[in-house]
Amino acid sequence: MDLNNSNLPPITNNNHYLYRNRNLRNELLRQSDYLILPDVYSGLTEEQKKEITDYRKELRDFINLHKDEYLSGVGFIKFPDAPEWTGIKLPNY
Repeated sequence: MDLNNSNLPPITNNNHYLYRNRNLRNELLRQSDYLILPDVYSGLTEEQKKEITDYRKELRDFINLHKDEYLSGVGFIKFPDAPEWTGIKLPNY
């Protein structure tokens, strides 16, 4: 395997913070995926539907909103909290 010809952009400066936190964000989205499946979502209250929809939108927007901070060297920025009733927790890293 020739790692020099990878299709991934090179990790330079503080890009590793961006990649790591994008992976953490993706894990949080993955943990909440089941909640938007039609058979689960239809059983949620209107308040829960709004909370989980808003939470997932915050996660999707999170990396782009903080991209400059990551690239300037801030290693970790607190992710949005999941609604308590979901039991979703930030994975250990």
